[in-house]
Amino acid sequence: MKKTLIALAVLAASGASFAQVTITGTLAMGYGQTTSVGTNAISIPGLGLAAVATSGADASGFGADTSEIGFAATEDLGGGQKIEATLALAGADRSGESNSTTPGALTGRDATLTYTNNSFGRVQMGATRDSAIHSGIPSADAPVINMDGKLFQLRSDSDFISYAAPVGPVVFLYKLSEASKGLGLGKGTSGASGVTVGQRTSDFVVVYSKGPLDLVGAYRAYDNRNSTTIATLEGLTKDNVFAVQVGYNFGVAKVGFGVNNTTASVGPKVTDMLLGVSVPMGALTLGMTLGRATTSGVSDAAATAFPGGAAAPLFKTAMQLADGTANSLSVGAKYDLSKRTNLTVKYATWTRSGYEQFEAWGAAVAAGGSAVANLNQFGYSANANETSILLSHSF
Repeated sequence: MKKTLIALAVLAASGASFAQVTITGTLAMGYGQTTSVGTNAISIPGLGLAAVATSGADASGFGADTSEIGFAATEDLGGGQKIEATLALAGADRSGESNSTTPGALTGRDATLTYTNNSFGRVQMGATRDSAIHSGIPSADAPVINMDGKLFQLRSDSDFISYAAPVGPVVFLYKLSEASKGLGLGKGTSGASGVTVGQRTSDFVVVYSKGPLDLVGAYRAYDNRNSTTIATLEGLTKDNVFAVQVGYNFGVAKVGFGVNNTTASVGPKVTDMLLGVSVPMGALTLGMTLGRATTSGVSDAAATAFPGGAAAPLFKTAMQLADGTANSLSVGAKYDLSKRTNLTVKYATWTRSGYEQFEAWGAAVAAGGSAVANLNQFGYSANANETSILLSHSF
């Protein structure tokens, strides 16, 4: 550390030219408790499957929830042009974040490079994790537990390039994202035969923001679709997503709502919704979200779309248990001890949605598990829950 500081001092004394750099960070630590989902009791003699139900497992303890350092640099290029670069690192504590698979190691977070021209618009490239599906506007910025990876789909990392053009209170945005199967220069677009490439996405977004009202309309299209079968390295591919978000700040409370409709290539659909409200009361903010995810169409898909060859109808029998509705409830309270320090208490309970059942089955098979044995991921309906108490400081 001393060598680093000395080196910076020498550079500063040399009169070298730098862009304006800002260093920020967040450290949140506390206590967490979870009860995970289990598996379903299922019997399919034709596949030799007779699995008993398992209950969710409890886990709890103290530790770091977030430990992140961020760097942001801005350089004025003149003529209404500027360059902005951001880079973040996570796991900056001894143990790494609670979700880290390599405790003690720094890992990359979002990184972006943005060129802005006041007469042209904004071009941005980056390697980022997808925004939470219903964060921000639908959640009304409530201090609650996010439902991605629980009720809604998992968030993924990808490289992207985007263009945004503001026209008054309206922003038009196009974003091309590489597949999350590969990060880095020259990856994520194509590969040799037998290499899992994944699906690229094209997003077309319109954002309206004026006064207390926020509106977002978005359409996402996927490539590399497989409308014949899910028995490939790509698994269940998607066709498109339609999304609408609306939020309004009444002053005494913020309210938000979002709905997504996702269509899979072999026919199933998932419609998920989130309603959020947050109420500021001085230093205290109370919040709540209600979520719902409805899966339909698995029972209508052709049996040939499922794995198993001659046993494909039996796979379909199990997988159509994904059809149905799952719900979530999350509540929370945040108390600001200062502008940079706060204490939050959050609780959430949810059932696994059909979307999450497919993701859990696919992840287990991709990790080398049996496609048959893991069919007990489908149809599980008991509740999971999570509680956290966190003290957070940002700088």
